[in-house]
Amino acid sequence: EKAYEFTNSVNKIYDVLKTKKIDAVLVIGDRIEAYAAALASHFCKIPIIHSGGGTITAGGVDNIYRYHITYLATIHLADSLKHYNRIVQLEGINKENVHFVGSVAVDAIFEFQKNPVSITNVFPQIQKCGFALMTFHPVTLIKEPIPELMNICIKEIIDNGYDVIVTYPNNDEGHEDIIKIIEKWADHKNLFVSKSLGAQRYYSALHDCAFVIGNSSSALIEAPYFRKTVLNVGTRQHGRDKDVGVREVSADPVSVVKEVSEGFQQGWHACECNCLYGNGDSVEKRREAILRSFT
Repeated sequence: EKAYEFTNSVNKIYDVLKTKKIDAVLVIGDRIEAYAAALASHFCKIPIIHSGGGTITAGGVDNIYRYHITYLATIHLADSLKHYNRIVQLEGINKENVHFVGSVAVDAIFEFQKNPVSITNVFPQIQKCGFALMTFHPVTLIKEPIPELMNICIKEIIDNGYDVIVTYPNNDEGHEDIIKIIEKWADHKNLFVSKSLGAQRYYSALHDCAFVIGNSSSALIEAPYFRKTVLNVGTRQHGRDKDVGVREVSADPVSVVKEVSEGFQQGWHACECNCLYGNGDSVEKRREAILRSFT
Protein backbone atom coordinates (compact mmCIF):
# COMPACT_ATOMS: atom_id res chain seq x y z
CA GLU A 1 0.00 0.00 0.00
CA LYS A 2 2.76 2.46 0.92
CA ALA A 3 4.67 1.60 -2.25
CA TYR A 4 1.55 2.34 -4.31
CA GLU A 5 0.96 5.65 -2.51
CA PHE A 6 4.57 6.69 -3.09
CA THR A 7 4.51 5.80 -6.79
CA ASN A 8 1.17 7.52 -7.19
CA SER A 9 2.52 10.66 -5.53
CA VAL A 10 5.56 10.74 -7.83
CA ASN A 11 3.35 10.34 -10.90
CA LYS A 12 0.86 13.01 -9.86
CA ILE A 13 3.55 15.55 -9.04
CA TYR A 14 5.34 14.73 -12.29
CA ASP A 15 2.13 15.26 -14.28
CA VAL A 16 1.75 18.73 -12.77
CA LEU A 17 5.39 19.77 -13.10
CA LYS A 18 5.73 18.76 -16.76
CA THR A 19 2.93 21.14 -17.74
CA LYS A 20 4.49 24.14 -15.97
CA LYS A 21 7.46 26.37 -16.70
CA ILE A 22 9.33 26.10 -13.41
CA ASP A 23 12.84 27.37 -12.68
CA ALA A 24 13.39 25.23 -9.58
CA VAL A 25 11.55 23.17 -6.97
CA LEU A 26 12.15 23.77 -3.27
CA VAL A 27 11.99 20.52 -1.30
CA ILE A 28 11.82 20.91 2.46
CA GLY A 29 12.77 18.18 4.91
CA ASP A 30 13.07 14.45 4.62
CA ARG A 31 9.66 12.83 4.67
CA ILE A 32 8.65 10.35 2.00
CA GLU A 33 6.37 12.98 0.43
CA ALA A 34 9.40 15.25 0.01
CA TYR A 35 11.28 12.39 -1.63
CA ALA A 36 8.39 11.88 -4.06
CA ALA A 37 8.49 15.57 -5.01
CA ALA A 38 12.27 15.40 -5.50
CA LEU A 39 12.04 12.36 -7.78
CA ALA A 40 9.27 13.93 -9.86
CA SER A 41 11.34 17.10 -10.24
CA HIS A 42 14.39 15.06 -11.21
CA PHE A 43 12.44 13.22 -13.91
CA CYS A 44 11.27 16.60 -15.25
CA LYS A 45 14.89 17.85 -15.24
CA ILE A 46 13.97 20.71 -12.92
CA PRO A 47 16.73 21.86 -10.51
CA ILE A 48 16.03 20.98 -6.88
CA ILE A 49 16.73 23.23 -3.91
CA HIS A 50 16.86 21.08 -0.78
CA SER A 51 16.33 22.54 2.68
CA GLY A 52 17.17 20.31 5.64
CA GLY A 53 19.94 18.06 4.37
CA GLY A 54 22.89 16.82 6.39
CA THR A 55 20.82 15.68 9.34
CA ILE A 56 21.02 12.20 10.83
CA THR A 57 18.06 10.79 12.74
CA ALA A 58 19.20 7.39 13.98
CA GLY A 59 15.75 6.25 15.02
CA GLY A 60 13.92 7.13 11.83
CA VAL A 61 13.72 5.75 8.31
CA ASP A 62 13.83 9.34 7.00
CA ASN A 63 17.64 9.13 6.72
CA ILE A 64 17.22 7.13 3.52
CA TYR A 65 14.90 9.67 1.92
CA ARG A 66 16.97 12.63 3.10
CA TYR A 67 20.22 11.48 1.54
CA HIS A 68 18.53 10.45 -1.68
CA ILE A 69 17.09 13.97 -1.90
CA THR A 70 20.53 15.42 -1.19
CA TYR A 71 22.03 13.58 -4.15
CA LEU A 72 19.16 14.64 -6.40
CA ALA A 73 19.45 18.29 -5.38
CA THR A 74 21.47 21.05 -7.00
CA ILE A 75 21.38 23.61 -4.17
CA HIS A 76 21.61 22.67 -0.50
CA LEU A 77 20.37 24.87 2.35
CA ALA A 78 21.68 23.53 5.68
CA ASP A 79 20.06 24.64 8.92
CA SER A 80 23.12 24.10 11.16
CA LEU A 81 26.88 24.20 10.68
CA LYS A 82 27.17 20.51 11.62
CA HIS A 83 24.65 19.57 8.96
CA TYR A 84 26.46 21.80 6.44
CA ASN A 85 29.73 20.00 7.12
CA ARG A 86 28.10 16.62 6.59
CA ILE A 87 26.84 17.64 3.15
CA VAL A 88 30.15 19.07 1.90
CA GLN A 89 31.90 15.84 2.92
CA LEU A 90 29.67 13.73 0.67
CA GLU A 91 31.36 12.49 -2.47
CA GLY A 92 30.00 14.05 -5.66
CA ILE A 93 28.43 17.11 -4.01
CA ASN A 94 29.40 20.51 -5.43
CA LYS A 95 30.57 22.34 -2.31
CA GLU A 96 29.94 25.75 -3.90
CA ASN A 97 26.22 24.95 -3.90
CA VAL A 98 26.07 24.10 -0.17
CA HIS A 99 25.07 26.95 2.14
CA PHE A 100 24.69 27.24 5.92
CA VAL A 101 21.59 29.42 6.22
CA GLY A 102 20.01 28.48 9.57
CA SER A 103 16.38 27.59 10.20
CA VAL A 104 13.48 29.79 9.10
CA ALA A 105 11.75 28.72 12.33
CA VAL A 106 14.30 30.83 14.20
CA ASP A 107 13.29 33.88 12.14
CA ALA A 108 9.68 33.24 13.15
CA ILE A 109 10.66 32.78 16.80
CA PHE A 110 12.52 36.10 16.89
CA GLU A 111 9.46 37.79 15.42
CA PHE A 112 7.16 36.09 17.95
CA GLN A 113 9.37 37.13 20.83
CA LYS A 114 8.91 40.80 19.98
CA ASN A 115 5.31 40.49 21.13
CA PRO A 116 4.77 37.06 22.75
CA VAL A 117 1.28 35.65 23.21
CA SER A 118 0.45 33.41 26.16
CA ILE A 119 -0.76 29.84 25.72
CA THR A 120 -3.43 30.64 28.32
CA ASN A 121 -5.37 32.11 25.41
CA VAL A 122 -5.76 28.52 24.20
CA PHE A 123 -5.81 26.70 27.56
CA PRO A 124 -7.13 29.20 30.16
CA GLN A 125 -6.85 26.70 33.02
CA ILE A 126 -3.11 26.13 32.63
CA GLN A 127 -0.50 27.87 34.76
CA LYS A 128 2.50 29.58 33.15
CA CYS A 129 5.75 27.74 33.97
CA GLY A 130 3.65 25.04 35.62
CA PHE A 131 3.45 22.60 32.73
CA ALA A 132 5.58 20.46 30.42
CA LEU A 133 5.27 20.47 26.64
CA MET A 134 5.35 16.92 25.28
CA THR A 135 5.59 15.35 21.82
CA PHE A 136 6.53 11.75 21.12
CA HIS A 137 6.86 10.18 17.66
CA PRO A 138 7.36 6.49 16.79
CA VAL A 139 10.91 5.19 16.43
CA THR A 140 10.96 3.14 13.25
CA LEU A 141 14.47 1.68 12.99
CA ILE A 142 15.27 0.81 16.60
CA LYS A 143 12.96 -0.95 19.04
CA GLU A 144 12.11 1.43 21.87
CA PRO A 145 9.09 1.30 24.23
CA ILE A 146 7.95 4.83 23.36
CA PRO A 147 4.27 4.43 24.42
CA GLU A 148 5.33 2.98 27.77
CA LEU A 149 7.87 5.75 28.32
CA MET A 150 5.32 8.40 27.39
CA ASN A 151 2.89 6.96 29.92
CA ILE A 152 5.60 7.07 32.61
CA CYS A 153 6.52 10.66 31.72
CA ILE A 154 2.92 11.86 31.99
CA LYS A 155 2.49 10.18 35.37
CA GLU A 156 5.77 11.53 36.78
CA ILE A 157 5.03 15.08 35.67
CA ILE A 158 1.48 15.09 37.02
CA ASP A 159 2.61 13.45 40.27
CA ASN A 160 5.00 16.38 40.71
CA GLY A 161 2.09 18.78 40.54
CA TYR A 162 2.60 20.01 36.98
CA ASP A 163 0.30 19.92 33.96
CA VAL A 164 1.12 18.50 30.52
CA ILE A 165 0.35 19.87 27.07
CA VAL A 166 0.70 16.96 24.67
CA THR A 167 0.55 17.04 20.88
CA TYR A 168 -0.14 14.13 18.53
CA PRO A 169 2.58 12.05 16.85
CA ASN A 170 3.30 11.92 13.13
CA ASN A 171 1.83 9.08 11.08
CA ASP A 172 4.86 6.77 11.08
CA GLU A 173 4.30 3.10 11.85
CA GLY A 174 3.48 2.74 15.54
CA HIS A 175 1.71 6.08 15.98
CA GLU A 176 -1.54 4.35 16.96
CA ASP A 177 0.01 3.08 20.19
CA ILE A 178 1.14 6.58 21.13
CA ILE A 179 -2.35 7.94 20.48
CA LYS A 180 -3.77 5.24 22.75
CA ILE A 181 -1.67 6.60 25.62
CA ILE A 182 -2.88 10.12 24.91
CA GLU A 183 -6.48 8.91 24.87
CA LYS A 184 -5.90 7.01 28.12
CA TRP A 185 -5.02 10.28 29.89
CA ALA A 186 -7.23 12.60 27.84
CA ASP A 187 -9.87 13.10 30.55
CA HIS A 188 -7.36 13.89 33.28
CA LYS A 189 -7.69 17.47 34.52
CA ASN A 190 -3.92 18.02 34.30
CA LEU A 191 -3.55 16.91 30.68
CA PHE A 192 -4.26 19.25 27.76
CA VAL A 193 -4.34 17.68 24.30
CA SER A 194 -3.82 19.34 20.93
CA LYS A 195 -3.56 17.32 17.74
CA SER A 196 -1.52 20.17 16.28
CA LEU A 197 -0.80 23.50 17.92
CA GLY A 198 0.43 25.21 14.77
CA ALA A 199 3.54 27.40 14.77
CA GLN A 200 2.31 30.41 16.73
CA ARG A 201 0.55 28.43 19.45
CA TYR A 202 3.53 26.10 19.66
CA TYR A 203 5.75 29.13 20.29
CA SER A 204 3.29 30.28 22.96
CA ALA A 205 3.57 26.88 24.63
CA LEU A 206 7.37 26.99 24.42
CA HIS A 207 7.38 30.51 25.85
CA ASP A 208 5.23 29.56 28.86
CA CYS A 209 6.27 25.97 29.64
CA ALA A 210 8.66 24.81 32.37
CA PHE A 211 10.42 22.29 30.14
CA VAL A 212 10.04 20.18 26.99
CA ILE A 213 10.06 16.39 26.81
CA GLY A 214 9.76 13.86 23.99
CA ASN A 215 11.68 12.94 20.84
CA SER A 216 10.62 15.60 18.34
CA SER A 217 13.05 17.56 16.17
CA SER A 218 11.15 20.79 16.89
CA ALA A 219 12.18 20.54 20.54
CA LEU A 220 15.83 20.40 19.53
CA ILE A 221 15.68 23.22 17.00
CA GLU A 222 13.19 25.64 18.52
CA ALA A 223 13.00 25.10 22.31
CA PRO A 224 16.60 26.28 22.98
CA TYR A 225 15.70 29.72 21.61
CA PHE A 226 13.19 29.97 24.45
CA ARG A 227 15.96 28.96 26.94
CA LYS A 228 14.09 25.78 27.88
CA THR A 229 15.52 22.51 29.13
CA VAL A 230 14.73 19.68 26.71
CA LEU A 231 14.62 16.03 27.77
CA ASN A 232 15.27 14.20 24.50
CA VAL A 233 14.16 10.60 25.05
CA GLY A 234 15.70 7.78 23.05
CA THR A 235 17.57 7.58 19.77
CA ARG A 236 15.15 9.14 17.30
CA GLN A 237 17.13 12.39 17.06
CA HIS A 238 20.63 10.94 17.50
CA GLY A 239 22.88 12.66 14.97
CA ARG A 240 20.99 15.96 14.96
CA ASP A 241 22.77 19.08 16.19
CA LYS A 242 21.79 19.67 19.84
CA ASP A 243 22.10 22.83 21.94
CA VAL A 244 23.51 22.98 25.46
CA GLY A 245 20.05 22.79 27.07
CA VAL A 246 19.20 19.43 25.49
CA ARG A 247 19.63 16.47 27.83
CA GLU A 248 19.92 13.00 26.33
CA VAL A 249 17.73 10.42 28.10
CA SER A 250 18.04 6.68 27.47
CA ALA A 251 14.86 4.98 26.33
CA ASP A 252 14.25 2.98 29.48
CA PRO A 253 11.91 3.60 32.44
CA VAL A 254 14.66 3.99 35.05
CA SER A 255 16.51 6.67 33.08
CA VAL A 256 13.31 8.56 32.28
CA VAL A 257 12.15 8.65 35.89
CA LYS A 258 15.65 9.68 37.04
CA GLU A 259 15.93 12.60 34.60
CA VAL A 260 12.41 13.90 35.25
CA SER A 261 12.90 13.65 39.02
CA GLU A 262 16.27 15.41 38.89
CA GLY A 263 14.76 18.16 36.77
CA PHE A 264 12.11 18.85 39.39
CA GLN A 265 14.67 18.71 42.20
CA GLN A 266 16.96 21.19 40.45
CA GLY A 267 14.18 23.42 39.18
CA TRP A 268 13.62 23.99 35.51
CA HIS A 269 15.96 26.98 35.20
CA ALA A 270 16.53 28.92 32.00
CA CYS A 271 19.33 27.52 29.80
CA GLU A 272 21.91 29.19 27.64
CA CYS A 273 21.35 29.04 23.88
CA ASN A 274 24.23 28.50 21.47
CA CYS A 275 22.08 29.48 18.47
CA LEU A 276 23.11 26.40 16.50
CA TYR A 277 20.27 26.94 14.01
CA GLY A 278 21.01 30.55 13.13
CA ASN A 279 20.46 34.07 14.34
CA GLY A 280 17.12 35.00 12.84
CA ASP A 281 18.30 35.93 9.34
CA SER A 282 17.66 32.62 7.58
CA VAL A 283 15.15 33.93 5.06
CA GLU A 284 17.58 36.55 3.79
CA LYS A 285 20.47 34.08 3.65
CA ARG A 286 18.33 31.63 1.69
CA ARG A 287 17.30 34.31 -0.76
CA GLU A 288 20.91 35.32 -1.31
CA ALA A 289 22.09 31.72 -1.73
CA ILE A 290 19.41 30.88 -4.28
CA LEU A 291 19.92 34.06 -6.31
CA ARG A 292 23.70 33.56 -6.29
CA SER A 293 23.32 30.00 -7.53
CA PHE A 294 21.04 30.97 -10.42
CA THR A 295 23.04 33.98 -11.66
